[in-house]
Amino acid sequence: MVIKMGRYGKFMACSNFPECRNTKPIQVEIGVKCPTCGTGDIVERRSKKGRLFYGCSNYPECEFVSWDKPVEEPCPVCSSMMVQKKIKNGVKVECTSCGHHETRIDQEQEEE
Repeated sequence: MVIKMGRYGKFMACSNFPECRNTKPIQVEIGVKCPTCGTGDIVERRSKKGRLFYGCSNYPECEFVSWDKPVEEPCPVCSSMMVQKKIKNGVKVECTSCGHHETRIDQEQEEE
């Protein structure tokens, strides 16, 4: 398998591509387990229009998807999944079920 560049970005393919059609996508893991199935990892994916989203590596068995980046720590209130949302001067970490949120100031802007 070698890394090739296609019209939708990089992918892994047989060294004999395009005669050999064996291909696999390059998946970027973010280090968070899937909250739905518990066995898969959350990976970065791209929609047909190129927008970044996050989904379970066990797709199609597990159909978990999120537009916001999941974080590893659970919600301190309800133990549900929390996601990162970008705001003007940092990152807001918000619970997906109870709405609990924490604001974290971006460390790069804090140093300036």
